Amino acid sequence: MVIQRIFAVLYMLAGIGKAFPALENVPEILARAAKANEGTWYYAPSLWFAEHGMFMSTLVGICLFGSGLALWLNPRWVKRVIYAQLAMMVVFMTILHRAEPKVLFLDSIFILASLYFLRIQHQRLPKLKALLSKKFSEPKSLKRPESNVFDSQYDVVIVGGGVSGLTAASEFEDARVLVLEKSPTFGGNARFHLHDNLKYPTAGVCFQEPQPGSQMAALLKKLGLADAYKNSAAATLVFFDTKLLLSSILEVTVGFLKFPSYLIKPSVWALTGQLLKNALIGKPYVVSPKQLGDPIFADLYQFLDNFHPSKPLYPAVPFVENDAWSQTDMAVMDKMSLYTYLFDEANRPELPDHLVPPKKLGKLVENAVETTLRVECLDIHQVSAYVGLHFLVGYLRGNLVTLAGGNGNISSALNNYLSTKKNVTLANEAKVTALENINEGVQIAFERGEQAFTIVAKQLIWAAPKPAFTALFDDIPKAQLDAIQAIRHEDYYLANALLTKPVMTSSFGGYMIEPAPKNSPFSWCRAGTCLVANWMDDTTKSNVGVLTMLKPTTRDERQGQTAKEDFFGLQQQSYFEIARVLENQGINPNIVEDIQIWYWPQGTVTSVMGQQAQQLFETASQSIGHIHFANQDSIGVGNIESAIAAAHIAVKRVRDAVQPHLSNQDKRDTSEVVL
Repeated sequence: MVIQRIFAVLYMLAGIGKAFPALENVPEILARAAKANEGTWYYAPSLWFAEHGMFMSTLVGICLFGSGLALWLNPRWVKRVIYAQLAMMVVFMTILHRAEPKVLFLDSIFILASLYFLRIQHQRLPKLKALLSKKFSEPKSLKRPESNVFDSQYDVVIVGGGVSGLTAASEFEDARVLVLEKSPTFGGNARFHLHDNLKYPTAGVCFQEPQPGSQMAALLKKLGLADAYKNSAAATLVFFDTKLLLSSILEVTVGFLKFPSYLIKPSVWALTGQLLKNALIGKPYVVSPKQLGDPIFADLYQFLDNFHPSKPLYPAVPFVENDAWSQTDMAVMDKMSLYTYLFDEANRPELPDHLVPPKKLGKLVENAVETTLRVECLDIHQVSAYVGLHFLVGYLRGNLVTLAGGNGNISSALNNYLSTKKNVTLANEAKVTALENINEGVQIAFERGEQAFTIVAKQLIWAAPKPAFTALFDDIPKAQLDAIQAIRHEDYYLANALLTKPVMTSSFGGYMIEPAPKNSPFSWCRAGTCLVANWMDDTTKSNVGVLTMLKPTTRDERQGQTAKEDFFGLQQQSYFEIARVLENQGINPNIVEDIQIWYWPQGTVTSVMGQQAQQLFETASQSIGHIHFANQDSIGVGNIESAIAAAHIAVKRVRDAVQPHLSNQDKRDTSEVVL
């Protein structure tokens, strides 16, 4: 800042000097320049400047003094002044260099100084800003029925009204079903809110493009959402950290040289220019469409294509043994970290030829893989190669899709669907206090409002996190209890920047590929993606905008930390993150009117090395009497697909427990209660 103010004084003095011809006779200098420039392409502007010498002297004087004053006061828009200074110096160096050669040396000093000032400005943190939200956001309460009337017995009671519990309830056609949810709203970690009628997610935001015939595809069809989602394939951006991209320039160059056709694309050279400009002026991000990075990731992508969901080598979770995947191969892959598998050949065990990854994947690829996993609360050094491949195939190589409001649109549609089914009762703000297996089924005690209830379920599906189950139920086999206690649940944060106008409306959003900012007090809870609600909900022509930042944590990064007691600190850190993204796009961060932060304690589940091979999640989810389990922690993967898969597994177990001798078709044809 000292250097900037020194140059500010020089600019102001130079501006004042233009008022004193004895110090600098601008009209005379311009006249000499016009004569010296005869025959050049810039003779015409030189002549015009000379003919308006007094006007130019006054104008330049005012501009120099004003720009110096701006450098001294250092407002946030000073970057525009510096750009204008650079343009002015280039113009006058061109006009004057023949008549006044010394201008090349003097203005070069000022140009270097201006580039330095730009670097400082682009690294400048925004000032603390007063925002509307003063605490962590919470789901808004649904209106609870005034009468608490419940039957004494149900065919199926489901504890947990998240996507897994609601999906399970939607599979029962005639059975009397009761869903108990302790929260004010249904949806679990899949909800949305409205900002001036614009839907924006407050938890899960997207899912993998459904494969034909998959459980996800069937559910969306049932809910009338089969054609409602948008594909991010052509709309995903990548925000590369400029320093990281510059340090990986050899890797980038080699990637493009392997695909010469890319070298004739104007977008490639525009990206190169953007990188060089950002390197000079210190702009934090080089922004690129995801497809433009295909040559850099070509080796990894080609390898991942072997594991596409339509192929036998797809690393399904939960694991399914087939001709392509033996239990032995899966166990080897599951007991090794993804980092070792892809980037540490020296410590990699011997693998079958079809599982050997490409050699020498670069640092940029490593950072992209790390970011993709971190968005799902996974650490590249802890997640297994098997589970890591599962995520990379879907989230890095595959296409993501989203609905207006994110995954909350699915839970909302499920809620609406179940509300029309006479056999299903939904009860929010219902807290289960005791469970007991009895001959008739499961006896359940719960509280709702100020009333206590005791009912019996012929079959019960526990669709909430398993640690809450262990606090209510004592008779759990030791091996199963040990497995439940070994499951890792991770805290999850999500920040929504509410804006006074829409931004980036043609984009799904983007991944931020950047090194961890170790000096930040909240480096363990930083944004990995920035998603655009206006793109998701383009049917709502709203005059406001929302940018959603996923702020996942992983165990090693978090090290027991939590932001629960420091909302203001995390909110300001989130504002700094979104301000950097906006300013990088040339957007004033003053359009941010609020930063809402949603804190989901133990809100997602992660799988670490060896757990899939040990069948930890299958052991933890074994039925206990009439009790069955359905949740992400039944699968070990924290996404909506696993919640839906767990629901289907639980429903099948319920049906098998009630009518084990009947096939699925027979169950639908029988005159007895259909489960």
